[in-house]
Amino acid sequence: MRVVATAGHVDHGKSALVLALTGTDPDRFPEEKARGLTIDLGFAFTELPSGTEVGFVDVPGHVRFIKNMLAGVGAVDVALLVVAANEGWMPQSEEHLRILELLGVRHGMTVLTKADLVDDETLELAQLELDEHLAGSPFEGAAVVTVDSRSGRGLVELRAALDAVLDAAPAPADRGRPRLWVDRVFAARGAGTVVTGTLAGGRIAVDDDVLVVPAGAAARVRGIESHHHRLEVAEPGSRVALNLAGVEHHRLRRGDAVVRPGQWAEPTMIDVTVTRVAGEKLRRGVLQAYAGSGEHRVRLRPLDADARFARLRLDTPIPLAPGDRLVLRDPGSRRTVAGAEVLDVAPVGRARDAPARLVLPLGPRLLASRLWLRVNELTLLAGVSPDEARDLATALIAGGVAAEAGEWLVDAPTLAELRRDVIEKVVDHHRDHPLDPGLELSALATALRIDPARLRAAVDGAADLVVERGAVRHSSHRTRASDSPEALRLLAALEAAPFAPPAPSEVGADAELVRALVREGVLVDVDGVVFAATALDQARALVDAALRERGSVTVASVRDLLGSTRKYVLAILARLDAEGVTRRRGDDRFPGPRSGERPEGRAPGTPAPE
Repeated sequence: MRVVATAGHVDHGKSALVLALTGTDPDRFPEEKARGLTIDLGFAFTELPSGTEVGFVDVPGHVRFIKNMLAGVGAVDVALLVVAANEGWMPQSEEHLRILELLGVRHGMTVLTKADLVDDETLELAQLELDEHLAGSPFEGAAVVTVDSRSGRGLVELRAALDAVLDAAPAPADRGRPRLWVDRVFAARGAGTVVTGTLAGGRIAVDDDVLVVPAGAAARVRGIESHHHRLEVAEPGSRVALNLAGVEHHRLRRGDAVVRPGQWAEPTMIDVTVTRVAGEKLRRGVLQAYAGSGEHRVRLRPLDADARFARLRLDTPIPLAPGDRLVLRDPGSRRTVAGAEVLDVAPVGRARDAPARLVLPLGPRLLASRLWLRVNELTLLAGVSPDEARDLATALIAGGVAAEAGEWLVDAPTLAELRRDVIEKVVDHHRDHPLDPGLELSALATALRIDPARLRAAVDGAADLVVERGAVRHSSHRTRASDSPEALRLLAALEAAPFAPPAPSEVGADAELVRALVREGVLVDVDGVVFAATALDQARALVDAALRERGSVTVASVRDLLGSTRKYVLAILARLDAEGVTRRRGDDRFPGPRSGERPEGRAPGTPAPE
């Protein structure tokens, strides 16, 4: 099915034309039939010679009901512009044409109605007038068919021409992101809540879970109907009625949208590009914005001197995506003043900086203000499917606009600058603290004013940087302090007197070197006494052998065994107690639960953990 909207001045025969084409009077209300004046939207269906089913949305032409007209054309992409031959071009002919243009309707045709009411000369003049007014519009060069709905004149030609228009117009896209702008809400006897609208963006099936925005109402699709036929699945581009379970009809209204949960951004602030109607000025202030089938109060703020770009604050959140179009009207003068195309559904940064990024294509535009983007965020921000989001990310990377860092897409210059800053700070730290393994990642993140997760992602992808044990170092930095000449000199001095070692300061070693060697497990600090790790391994083996031979040892016997002094023996025994090699009872020590074992399964000479 394809959906086509009518447009045109009041009393130019739109409803009569739909009746002639479909056999259904689109005027639904008694007062419409009595007055011969369309007040609200009407709907009818027919089948064209090609077999294509068409759903018509008939709109009112009176200026007082422009709100209802906008609700009817907000979700269609093909229109019939209707002009009466006996009256010619009228004010609402002009405004309706401008509205279609502002909404991006690029496919359609013009129907010159009431042809039997005028002579051939008047009819020719009406056609020339049409050409003049349509020049420069999307309808310039489109088919013009002359008809008379009462006599049936031209209806066959109109059907054929409409078939050709629909054949040339792109088929409605299925992007897996359905959105149905609600134009009617009612309660059906025995069924409950029913909403109708033109479905776009994707399929909806029976039993789908949906969300009605901005009502925030979760619902389930109980049933689907189109052109009086029950369906299991509704295709994009069709007029459908959805029977919704789980939501009362009084909570919903025209202008709501039915979407799948989690697929759409629901902004209250958007950045747009503005197309002004000729002769109209656009200033900061309150306007009425028409999106889909809804009317919303918005506050407009121009972002540049020419008001080419603007920021709109909406009165309520609605599901929007870049590329969506709105019509802006002045509530005071009741005139259409501009159209707007959505560029950003989640503007960030300073308003004065926005125009520079809003001129960019979609992907670079979104990245320019945020600098860091997760790929899954692109689905909402760009208004695309997950597959399209991945394609967009790939294109950004291939074009050099973005680089990958973990789960993020990062503005390429921003990531390069961050990595340069990291390298600079890390190299400075290595110079000032050569024995340190590197800068703690959390401290580095604080210094660079970035969260640790993003910093880790940036560092992980950098060839010159390494993260080990929560610290960031340059790949060229020596990671073992024990390889330095100073360390080798200290170790030699300690191992020369393993059980009565000199204080490191006596050998000329500073505290930073000692800490580094303790971290590496080369030295062990026991209550302020520093031993070589190999010395403690030797002491452990000697004490363990004595325990097996004697059953118990004392401080004095261990002192003699190691040829040391009480000061050092107490520290060694305290270490063995802690490891479970010995167990103290009074002045004696007996075999502990770890006696005879190599602690932690270590090989001889490997230091015990702190």
